Amino acid sequence: MKILKYNEKNFFNNLKKHINKRDYDNTQVIDKQVKKILNEVKLNGDSALLKYSKKFDNIKLKSKDLRLSNKIRKSYKNKIKQNVFNSFLKAINNVKRFHKYQYPNNNLLAQNGTKLKTRWKALDSVGLYIPGGQGAYPSSVIMNVVPAKIAGVKRIVCVMPPSKNFNPYVLALLDKLGIEEIYQVGGAQAIAALTYGTKTIKPVNKIFGPGNDFVASAKKQVFGKVGIDLIAGPSEIVVVANEKNNPEWVASDLMAQSEHDINAQSILISNNKYFIKSVIDKITKLNKNMLKKNIINKSLQLNGLGIFVEDIYKSNEIINFIGPEHLHLHVKTSDKFLNTINNAGCIFVGEYSSEAFGDYIIGTNHILPTFGSAKFSSGLGVIDFMKRNTIVEMNQSSYLKYKNDVKRMAEIENLYAHKLSVKIRQNK
Repeated sequence: MKILKYNEKNFFNNLKKHINKRDYDNTQVIDKQVKKILNEVKLNGDSALLKYSKKFDNIKLKSKDLRLSNKIRKSYKNKIKQNVFNSFLKAINNVKRFHKYQYPNNNLLAQNGTKLKTRWKALDSVGLYIPGGQGAYPSSVIMNVVPAKIAGVKRIVCVMPPSKNFNPYVLALLDKLGIEEIYQVGGAQAIAALTYGTKTIKPVNKIFGPGNDFVASAKKQVFGKVGIDLIAGPSEIVVVANEKNNPEWVASDLMAQSEHDINAQSILISNNKYFIKSVIDKITKLNKNMLKKNIINKSLQLNGLGIFVEDIYKSNEIINFIGPEHLHLHVKTSDKFLNTINNAGCIFVGEYSSEAFGDYIIGTNHILPTFGSAKFSSGLGVIDFMKRNTIVEMNQSSYLKYKNDVKRMAEIENLYAHKLSVKIRQNK
């Protein structure tokens, strides 16, 4: 892991260069390929989906196979371990409990003959992209479906790449959560189907869920025709710790993030140089027995970072500059310090609050803004599956109160029909 010192000249420039190394730009080539796929699905519908299923997934389907059959949907029943599934059921309950508090209130402001209302309504339909293969994460099904259900979305559509062996826990959770529409279509073509619709798949209002570079490109290109949640990038964590913390625990937190992907980023901030070295030594020791040790090593070599800062509570400046997806504060902290941190997707406070609890079971959502986007966006929640209406209701007295103001303002902007629409009401 590369080491940076906070008090060095050009620290923030050097930090920015290190973070931006992950911003590899192969989007031009991918965007061009994705645009072709989107257009073909838009024009040819189901036949394009079948073509790309054979080309990219090496699976030959017929139109009737696109919607997952009941036989396949129930195929999980002899393949899952009940004690494992019980853990997922606990997660469902906790995510439900926490997300119910996010349901927004309708508001009313009534004064001087005017009523202004804010009204929240669920989206009519959403599409959830579920990655397949080695990147199948049953926990992400919970994180997407539960808030959509709480919001009151009536039509929830799930799409996932075709397979001869679907993840049984994904199927079990979709069954438990009552998802009726499931289609075996993946990649950019799935995003196109959810956007434009085909004979088999009706379009939706907003698309959610992570995917590969082709899925991310497709979501960017269709935005505006439909809504999208966010563009997910490589995962990341910032851990703040000092010599009073356990170096093995800190090492395991950095490794947990690094095993996602060689482009994942794990950053340690400490006020003790020897502690940083100790954590790196512990990683070397602990990683010998890890299934994904090569990915962990590569991720840390490419993107891992240790930051030495003399005053540990100056780390808030570094954290806000990075805007990490996950932040774990091992050090003893206070509300005063916590309130200075503006930019982080999810904050884990205390040595026992491993980020893995947030990923799986504690109740918060693990779909979070990455690559600095925590500076302007939030993790997935109930409100993402809703939209807000505003309602204006005026009587004659409120009309009389504001009519001259509106006429003057409209005239300044040369919008005389606006002025007329107010003036014409003067003589009832």
